[in-house]
Amino acid sequence: MQKRLLWIIIIAAAIIAIAAPFAIHETSKPEFCNTCHSMKPYVAAWEKSYHAKTDCMSCHRDPGFVGLMKVKLGGLRQVAVELTQKPEPAEIKGKGEVPNRRCESCHKLNELSGPTAITFSHELHAGKNNIECVTCHGDLVHGTPKVLKMQDCLDCHKEKNGPTKCESCHQDKATMKPQNHDAKWLAAHGTEAKKDLASCTTCHTGDLGQEKYCNSCHNGVQMPHPDGWAKNHKVSDVKVCNTCHEKPVEGGKAQTCISCHQVEMPHPANWTSTHGKFTLQNKNVNCYSCHTKTECSSCHKIDMPHPATWLSTHGKTALAKGTSSCYGSCHTKATCDSCHKVPMPHSSSFKITTHGATALAKGSSTCYTCHSKTECSSCHNNVNPHDSGFFAKHSSEYAQNPAKCNTCHTNKTTCNSCHSKIGHTENWLTRHGLAVGQYGSELCVTCHDRIKFCSRCHQ
Repeated sequence: MQKRLLWIIIIAAAIIAIAAPFAIHETSKPEFCNTCHSMKPYVAAWEKSYHAKTDCMSCHRDPGFVGLMKVKLGGLRQVAVELTQKPEPAEIKGKGEVPNRRCESCHKLNELSGPTAITFSHELHAGKNNIECVTCHGDLVHGTPKVLKMQDCLDCHKEKNGPTKCESCHQDKATMKPQNHDAKWLAAHGTEAKKDLASCTTCHTGDLGQEKYCNSCHNGVQMPHPDGWAKNHKVSDVKVCNTCHEKPVEGGKAQTCISCHQVEMPHPANWTSTHGKFTLQNKNVNCYSCHTKTECSSCHKIDMPHPATWLSTHGKTALAKGTSSCYGSCHTKATCDSCHKVPMPHSSSFKITTHGATALAKGSSTCYTCHSKTECSSCHNNVNPHDSGFFAKHSSEYAQNPAKCNTCHTNKTTCNSCHSKIGHTENWLTRHGLAVGQYGSELCVTCHDRIKFCSRCHQ
């Protein structure tokens, strides 16, 4: 019985000895790993990676019998977990340890190159400072390879008290170009700088800093803009602003500027001839955010904007400077006519033949908006405006010079309306006695002095 048991043990051992190498070999293949639900995406990623021709055990086990037994015992445990718990792929990510010694079995640290234009040593990082290879290359085989950014390096350097000066890694700062500085970067960098200026000043210091580098590109405009910039941001060329502030653009107009200025910026080609009307219609727009009153007044040749007393004095200014200064820039002839109630400016015929009738109809105050009483009297031989005693003595004035009165008054209308329609015609002198007999002398003494005037003929 004992002899039979011994033979069973010997035969079993022989079978195990023969089958074990085959089992070990087969369970070390990617095909075996791929039978597990949780390992399928990692096997698929490996097949597309640069390590697709590298055996799994090259990275996942140490050399020697001890290393083999350790990985196989770990594999048995993983199979048990797969059968009992059925974990999802994400649950086992990162649990496969890959120490540097396994990478170094293929890769010689002193022979590995670093990023272009950067001073970098794998031997210094992974060898002397014991930084794990998977820190930077963890997803190289079983995932999406990590694209290292300068910020990753800086974060690590700060954490481990490594050098953070640009010159420590970059051989020439001027040639350094981060990944996001692509063809579209020039147009987008202003927006990004507003979000995180500190990320810009990481590199842009000294000759590449704000004072020299940014300002020189922005035509001398201080970048970033200092406090209070919006209140005093006058620039010689608005195209400088459009480098950053032209977005969004609608219909070819920079909406950023328009939203603040409330007028098209830069002003269109015909702006000089149209801005007056625009200003009158949009009084909420503040032109002085860019322009000075002196600038406006020097071009308009009058005080701009008009002072509070302008309405009562503008007539004299228009006479002195000419109405073209009013019509060309801001006002229309219709605007003036609607307020003055007479055609503006006056025609040549109005000045000579019709202004008197207009003054009588509308009142002399209409004239005094622009003209002075002295101006009227100088032309009307000091009888305009008529004073309170003029009515009593107007007959002698008329008798001496009827044409002077006829400038404004007409015999058959104005005079006859008061003198009972009696007209002093050319033969009036020979027939005035009949009128006196008919109407009485009281009608005559309205204008004539009975003693002085009549006695000259009636001795």
